[in-house]
Amino acid sequence: MSCAEAEADGETGAAARREARLRDLLFVLRCSAAATVSILLAQAVGLPHPVWAAMSGVIVSQERLGDTQQATIGRFLGTLLGVAIAVLVGLVARWAEAGTTAEVAIAVALAAVAARRWPLLKVCMWTCPIVFLTATPGLPIWEVGLLRGAEVLLGGVVGILLHVAAEWVIRLLLRRENR
Repeated sequence: MSCAEAEADGETGAAARREARLRDLLFVLRCSAAATVSILLAQAVGLPHPVWAAMSGVIVSQERLGDTQQATIGRFLGTLLGVAIAVLVGLVARWAEAGTTAEVAIAVALAAVAARRWPLLKVCMWTCPIVFLTATPGLPIWEVGLLRGAEVLLGGVVGILLHVAAEWVIRLLLRRENR
């Protein structure tokens, strides 16, 4: 290997290390921002349990953008399925005067059937208990499901938007460095 080749190889390695450090820093910042911004937005629009927005924003935040996109799709579709199952089971269970434990057992069993078939949607299994265990007396179960779904979707949108923004920043900085 010539000196010029070794120098070029060293520059490439240094550039790769700088990019890795930048990605690490932006991962930390965007995860923290996803939780914080999700809480603030959920509070601003009056959602009663902003914790679910914060958790969703962090859960969808993966290392690579493609993984974040997959996690977001799974989170969104799984949440919608879990809410639908919980609301349907809740309506029937309330009519049959079954308790919360029975509602959770039945809803999670149905969600688990779906999760076995479509693993990307496994969040539906824990969405069901969340809907039942955060229910407010006097609030219809469909409204509880709608609120939980809104909290989760809000956090997921924040998480993916911050990841897209971080990727844009990385590309911009790398372009400037390569000039």
